[in-house]
Amino acid sequence: MNFNNAFTDKIIFRRAILLMVFLSILLELIPTIFDFERYYGLSRFINQGLLSIYLDNKLELYLTAIMSFFSLTSIILIYFFVPIGKYFFLVFTIFNFFTIMFGGDIINYGFLYPIQWLKNVTEALLIYFMFWGLAKNHFKISKTYTQDNNL
Repeated sequence: MNFNNAFTDKIIFRRAILLMVFLSILLELIPTIFDFERYYGLSRFINQGLLSIYLDNKLELYLTAIMSFFSLTSIILIYFFVPIGKYFFLVFTIFNFFTIMFGGDIINYGFLYPIQWLKNVTEALLIYFMFWGLAKNHFKISKTYTQDNNL
């Protein structure tokens, strides 16, 4: 593999990670800044989901803390090309999928939908890069063998 090509692959992969993080921050900040719920009052009409029904607020807080820690850890690991990081990120993405699926209705406003879509595409692109694409060689687990001449 060419050194320049490997360097370019790492740069593209890391920029995709930073794009995903930036879009995630935007998705949390925009509704908070503009406070859409105050204007529309839609939160009383949505389904709260199975997690809210079967878990109390304390357990939901723990679940949020665990998912935040898992997210941050997996992003740091894949940013620095630690081989186990791709599995952390995959498990986090699958666990996040089930959390969203059982979490209830989500209000998605018109200009937030494209941001959410782009974030999801970036996550899928990162998974593709790590397992089959241009970054897969950087996530290989290097095995070191020592030879014992006494055998």
